[in-house]
Amino acid sequence: MNDKEIFNRIFPTACRYMRVDPIKVDVEFNDKAFEAFGMLMDNVRFKGQHEFMSVKNLMGIDTELTSQSSDLSFYLEGCKDVVIFATTLGVNVDAFSKKLQANDMSRAVIYDSLASALLEFMTDEYEESLNLGAHTFRFAPGYGDIPIQLNYIIIDALSISKKIGIYKASNNMMLPQKSMITFCGMGKEVAPTCAHCIRLKNCSLRKDNLRCYNS
Repeated sequence: MNDKEIFNRIFPTACRYMRVDPIKVDVEFNDKAFEAFGMLMDNVRFKGQHEFMSVKNLMGIDTELTSQSSDLSFYLEGCKDVVIFATTLGVNVDAFSKKLQANDMSRAVIYDSLASALLEFMTDEYEESLNLGAHTFRFAPGYGDIPIQLNYIIIDALSISKKIGIYKASNNMMLPQKSMITFCGMGKEVAPTCAHCIRLKNCSLRKDNLRCYNS
């Protein structure tokens, strides 16, 4: 897949992050976004790590945190095992984002949104390369009521800093900023649709006729 094809795949997601309708954007905005995408691709150094774990061990990784979440039990119901993903675009993406913020904030916003969308896309590609079989969609600490502090526990438990360079930062964030930790429950097929979401009846995105996934 060439850069233009990747851009076309992730542009609607980036627009959603910016609360912009991708169908209504003008040529100038599209060209500006594609230029920012080129800058982004020059800086990306994607790395990924995955580990399999029993659901029991995941829930026991920090019982004080996992017991706070009804969403974890909801999404992992019927699963015996889980695969944990850690993925990052690398430190160069963050460094260039800071330069843009100092000189061109509008372009920085587009760049940042494209980076978030690209991280999702590249993690999708990484997940698909594993041929996992039946599994749920990915979800993450910070999703619903899953404590975001769980990121820190997992980083230490799976030696993620040493293996692919994702580190704990302040305020429950990670460095590089364009990094994420996500889970898939194994053994049942669950697509990322509103019908399968515990937040179906009180989703702020749906009120604006938006979705948190690509339809």
